[in-house]
Amino acid sequence: MAKNKKSKGSGAYIFAGILLAIVYVINTFLVESIYWGNQTVSRQTSMAMNSLNRMNGELTAINTDCIGIAAGLKDAKDMPYIMMDTERRYGNIIAAQHQFEAIGGLSDEVMNRYNYTKSIITAYKSQLDSLGTKNVESGDYSQMGMIMKQDIYPLQVTASEMCTATIDTVTKDTQRIMAANTKKAFALMTAMMVVAILGEIAIWLFARRAKKARLELEEREKNLAEVDAKLKATRQKATDLAVTNVLTGMKNRYALDGDISDRLETGRFNIAVFDMDNFRSINDTYGYDFGDEYLAAVAEKLKEEFSDVAEIYNITGNEFCFVFNSNVSESQAMGIAQNIQRVMSSPYEVLNLAVQLPCSGAVYHYLPGDCLNVNSLLVKLDTALRSVKMNGGNMINTVMNM
Repeated sequence: MAKNKKSKGSGAYIFAGILLAIVYVINTFLVESIYWGNQTVSRQTSMAMNSLNRMNGELTAINTDCIGIAAGLKDAKDMPYIMMDTERRYGNIIAAQHQFEAIGGLSDEVMNRYNYTKSIITAYKSQLDSLGTKNVESGDYSQMGMIMKQDIYPLQVTASEMCTATIDTVTKDTQRIMAANTKKAFALMTAMMVVAILGEIAIWLFARRAKKARLELEEREKNLAEVDAKLKATRQKATDLAVTNVLTGMKNRYALDGDISDRLETGRFNIAVFDMDNFRSINDTYGYDFGDEYLAAVAEKLKEEFSDVAEIYNITGNEFCFVFNSNVSESQAMGIAQNIQRVMSSPYEVLNLAVQLPCSGAVYHYLPGDCLNVNSLLVKLDTALRSVKMNGGNMINTVMNM
């Protein structure tokens, strides 16, 4: 569950990051498109302006030469050179027209004005061609002046005005496109700002939600840890109860089995069992509660006196088992056994009554492989103990090795 919540929180951050990245990429692409669009428009406008200005300039130069001839300001013998220069200039006008027509992407209004300008220039050239060279050679400048004034000059003026008007139209279109692109760029930047703000808000919300989920998870983990600790404590308590005598607090028969079973095959140790003689009389005389108090007092004394030399078990009712430490020799074990008998046979004050019972015991100097299991070992000890009791008790018997 914790892993799933963590994946969902990180997934939200990843989604927000990818979304913002996509928006930034799209915005960058659009801004670049607008920029390069403006560059294209500027380049087209510059080319259009150059073409129209070139046409207008060459047209003005041709008209100036023609007026000079008509006014008699130029020598007739220079006419062939002037005509050649006029053809060259008109060729430049044609080249400028081709350059303009190759631009593309211009508005219909610009193209209409240009086509009208082109038709007037064509008509102007036709009128110049119809003037011929014979009028120049005859020196009839007055006739040429009249033709220039009435037919040709108005066409040049109109063509020049139309070139200027076309330039104005191109300028207006350029301004309009630039203004539209500026609005688009502003809109994109505004949208980008809005998206960035929304993205930050989204990330903040995701972070807040993730923090809340993390706190909930931590609280849940804390609760689970507490529950787990309680379960472990309960299991440990149950385990302890399973191997502990509730009355005396000592290990019981099951604990003894678990502690020495692995030692039977190869181990060598000293073990002893003791119980009070005629303990039943205590229960019959004073009651079971009194008997329990008496056993508890005996157990506390045994733990106090012998816990450092042996592991003590309360294997049944009033029967105690002592597994001596490995550093305790056989002779030392017998000496300790006698002290155990002395302590257990001492008087104990229970509920303001002094009680004293003799006890009997059996000591076994165990050798490797003597018994198959703990049960057979205890049978040997209990057999030796019963033998003592049958002979009056208050003694310690030794189990003979087989």
